[in-house]
Amino acid sequence: MTALRYDHFSISNYKHIAMTTHLKPLKIFSTLAVRNVLKTITPELENVTGRAIEFDYGATMQLSERIRAGSRGDIILAVASSIDELASEGILRPSSRVDLVSSDVAMAVKKGATAPDISSVEALTATLLATPSIVMSKQGASGLYFAGLIKRLGVEREVLAKATVLAEGLTGEPVARGEAVLAVQQMSELMQVAGIDIFAKLPPAAQQSTIFSLGVFKDSTEDEAIEKIIALMRTPAVIEVIRSQGLDPI
Repeated sequence: MTALRYDHFSISNYKHIAMTTHLKPLKIFSTLAVRNVLKTITPELENVTGRAIEFDYGATMQLSERIRAGSRGDIILAVASSIDELASEGILRPSSRVDLVSSDVAMAVKKGATAPDISSVEALTATLLATPSIVMSKQGASGLYFAGLIKRLGVEREVLAKATVLAEGLTGEPVARGEAVLAVQQMSELMQVAGIDIFAKLPPAAQQSTIFSLGVFKDSTEDEAIEKIIALMRTPAVIEVIRSQGLDPI
């Protein structure tokens, strides 16, 4: 990379504008968990591939549904297990999965609000019972995990009775607007919302780290560009961006 500066990810000797005028864009499906990373590095993605990039963001299950219904692209960044499923169905190339990052589930309150105690499973359970309103996702990796967690903790009925379950989007947004007290989602997704305080990750005994991976569509003809994207994701500058967004590089 040439003259890359992390403070605003600027690149000198920009050539990608001229290079992308006569080539079709690369299409990337991506989970919301890595959206801020991709937004930050889009100029460099376009620079190394010589292409404009077209993104389609959503929860992993939503993306999988659209893809099974016929939507296609070049690559997808999503939960590792979903990459494997789409590959087994003949939509993605077999053995094309590349693990990129892992993410933990965290909680947030409205900015300036008192943070509850979730330092242990017992404290988390007490907080879930005492908190008057909670926002969770329905189809994202964190929402699916959290739904199973509250069942294991024996508080499913109580939590769901006061929970707002978002079909899509960021759980921190209703909390930032004062519509709910507690948001639960991937750390990297909570970090995309202004007006909230991310006060803690789930305690280790209740935590699940989710792996997000890259998969290649079977019919993509962009092998060279995809290899350049994978290589870019391993560079120190991009790893720094990944960590700054609450994710752990793999």
